[in-house]
Amino acid sequence: MRLGIWTPAPLSMRPTRTTKPYLEALTQHGGGVDQNFLFSAQILQRAEALGFDITLIAQRHLGPDLDSYIFAAALAPMTKTINIMSAVHPGIMDPRIAAKMGASIDRISGGRFCVNIVNGGRPHEFAVFGQWIEQSEARYRRMHEFIKVMRGMWTSDDFNFDGEFYKVEHGAVPTKSVRTPHPPIFAASRVDEGMNVVAQEADCWFVNYDKNFRNYDQSLRRIEREIALMEARTRELGRKMRYGVNATLLLADTDAEAIGIADGWLDQLARDPSIFSASGGLGAGVIGSRKTVVERIRRYVDLGVDLFMFQFYPMSEGLEAFAEQILPELQLESASHTASARIAHA
Repeated sequence: MRLGIWTPAPLSMRPTRTTKPYLEALTQHGGGVDQNFLFSAQILQRAEALGFDITLIAQRHLGPDLDSYIFAAALAPMTKTINIMSAVHPGIMDPRIAAKMGASIDRISGGRFCVNIVNGGRPHEFAVFGQWIEQSEARYRRMHEFIKVMRGMWTSDDFNFDGEFYKVEHGAVPTKSVRTPHPPIFAASRVDEGMNVVAQEADCWFVNYDKNFRNYDQSLRRIEREIALMEARTRELGRKMRYGVNATLLLADTDAEAIGIADGWLDQLARDPSIFSASGGLGAGVIGSRKTVVERIRRYVDLGVDLFMFQFYPMSEGLEAFAEQILPELQLESASHTASARIAHA
């Protein structure tokens, strides 16, 4: 099981009394070195010490967030072991530039760069920063070409491509990534067209769940069904897929208390839609007492999920609560499984 953590950013975390001034400063001139960046580096350094394997940096062009690729490059020398995943939107960034920048960050980080392909669903964001396409199927065709071009630029010294959206003649990225054959590709999709692209091109798929955290059991059934479909797709293609889940982990003394907090967050969301990204992960249902949270994580693992990309609130305090109450349980179970495997093969 791999542990991941979202990099704290304005539209990826609920503001607290501590972090709100950092976020507001991003919209103003002056102020010196960005405090939200320094806070994020501190969080990731602590996550590294706790054994977290990967972090995800969202790309929010219409928000005050730092650009995900620039953010990743800056975090690389401030961290040592954690993989750094940048989100990218086909239709906003060119895949050839994404390949060059990704290889550069991979070199700087010593082979720790990953990319998360986000097809995007905010028309205004694309209208301002790129090109929006109304037809969903066309957007997924563009996403597919984007990944093919990015991978081709990484792996070929003479890449040629004549597609609907991208054309390349004798292309290559001379800067070779540390990781071979190229940095890992992550993606998420809720529709068949996108899942077909993921099956063909991605290394890890973030599973879908119901947005309503009260529908946890229903979400598990959906995940089980869709993982089976994805396994069938990849098996036919001769490929392997890994599975991840994006989740807001909400820990309290009792399940009832945790549910009450979650309801409060959603009430706030109804009044302030700008906090959507920080609340969307509630739907994963990793909410409750220590016992319930551990049980729900185990149920995801039993379905085949091996990566948990967590958000915490407040970020620092939530991370420490996870380290104190949940992590020892997971480590104990991992050690037990390892011991059982050794006995079975003795």
